[in-house]
Amino acid sequence: MNDTKLQGELLIAHDSQDFATLSTLYSTAAFQFEAANDIDAACFYWTHAFVFALDADLEETVQIVSQKLAFYGRL
Repeated sequence: MNDTKLQGELLIAHDSQDFATLSTLYSTAAFQFEAANDIDAACFYWTHAFVFALDADLEETVQIVSQKLAFYGRL
């Protein structure tokens, strides 16, 4: 997903307070930054994915994202 499309989808999801979609979109961004070896940026997005997963009560996503953050020493 390109940056412009991702940003647009994030804005739409924020406007509609769609927490599950927000968690997915922030995870997508985190994976992109992780692949580019920009760990600080990836963890920024992982943190947002984590918060929105909590808001959406996505237990499995919370576990996965918390493992990512712990791996990078951010949890």
